Amino acid sequence: MPANPEPATVSAKPPVTLREVAAAAGVSVATASKALNGRGRMTAETRERIRETARLLGFRPNSLAQSLLRKRSFTVGLLTNDTYGRFSLPLMAGVSDALVDKGVSVFLCNVEDDQRLGQLHVEAMLDKRVDGIVATG
Repeated sequence: MPANPEPATVSAKPPVTLREVAAAAGVSVATASKALNGRGRMTAETRERIRETARLLGFRPNSLAQSLLRKRSFTVGLLTNDTYGRFSLPLMAGVSDALVDKGVSVFLCNVEDDQRLGQLHVEAMLDKRVDGIVATG
């Protein structure tokens, strides 16, 4: 391997799989999974080799697969009728800041004082199995 290779970039190629990372690192799929998830017992050297291999290959975990496995969407919906308000904006920023480091995405739905629109957004959030809904406004 080159001394300081650049990490892979986004392209039209199919995503790199965990199986490919494992093969490139010379370990089993189970070991690669444990290393990338910070679990399991292995040497620090092995864990770092697997993580570096994943980085170089441009591996990104499949969040849909993780959601199915863990029975969580890692998503919270924010429902508001006040996207310009002095209360709503700091609240939205605070919710996002509190959750981002935990791997939770926040998506905003503006209902514009329209009950029908609000109901559509709530139904969409429930269909997407969000982990929670924060309503303001």
